[in-house]
Amino acid sequence: MTSNLARKVFTITAGASGMGKATSRLLAQRGAAVVCIGDFNDKNFVSVKKEIAESNPNTEVVTTKLDVSEPSQVKSWIDSVLAMFGRLDGSANIAGVPQASNARQKPTILEETDEAWRRTMAVNIDGIMYCTREQVRGMVSLPVEPSGRAIVNVASLASMMHTPDTYAYGASKRACASFSSSVAKDVLGFGIRVNTVSPGATLTPMMAQFFPDGTSEEAIKGLGMYMIEPEDIARAIVYLLSEESDKISGVNLAVGAGHSLA
Repeated sequence: MTSNLARKVFTITAGASGMGKATSRLLAQRGAAVVCIGDFNDKNFVSVKKEIAESNPNTEVVTTKLDVSEPSQVKSWIDSVLAMFGRLDGSANIAGVPQASNARQKPTILEETDEAWRRTMAVNIDGIMYCTREQVRGMVSLPVEPSGRAIVNVASLASMMHTPDTYAYGASKRACASFSSSVAKDVLGFGIRVNTVSPGATLTPMMAQFFPDGTSEEAIKGLGMYMIEPEDIARAIVYLLSEESDKISGVNLAVGAGHSLA
C-alpha cells in the first residue's frame, strides 16, 4: 500500500512485545525508515529485530534497554536518537505496568499499598511525562516538518471507567489521557499532534497479570467482553502517527469493541 511513513524515524517504548511489538512491526510494514525501540525487558530484542526484518528488511531497528520511570534514561535515549538520525517524526509511548483485579476484599482502598501505588504511577504517568517532554523537546529543536510530527500515549479504557479494585492503574491511565490532551493544546502551534489510545482487554503477555486467579479468555468473553488483538491497537496508533490523521489532536481514542459503552 502507499505509505506516508517512508524516510521517517519513530520511537516506541515497550516496543519489543505486545502492543509495542505490533506497532513496531506495522510501522515497518508501512515503510518507516527507522524504528527505535526502548524496552525495560531486553530479552526480546533479537526476536523483534528478526520479525521486523521479515516485515520490511529496509527498516532500521535500534533497541535500547530503557526504564521510562528514570528521567535521565529517557533523556539519553531521545538524545541518542536525534544524534544518530537528526530527526524524530513520531513517538508511541506504550510502556506501562498492570494492577491485578478481583484480588482484594472490599473496601479495596484499604489494601492499596504505598509501594504499589508509587510504582504504578512512576511508570504509567511519570514515564509518560518524561517521554513526552523529551520527545517534544527534540521535535521543537528540529526544522519545521511540513507533514507535522505526532506523539501517541497509550492509556486504557480504565481511563473512562470507575473500577475501585484497580485504583492506581485507573488513576494513572486517566492522568495519562488528561496529560496528553493538555500537551496537545500546548504544542498546537509547533506542528506536533498529541493523542491518546485507550485499549480494552488486549491479548498481550501483560494480560495474565490483571487476572492472577487465572481468568481465561473464555471467561472474559462470558462477561460480554471481546478480547482485542495487539494488532488492533497497533493500527490505531499508526493511524494517529501518520499524515492520514493530520487534523486530529487531543483525542482519546477507545479501542475496545464497545467495552466503554454504558
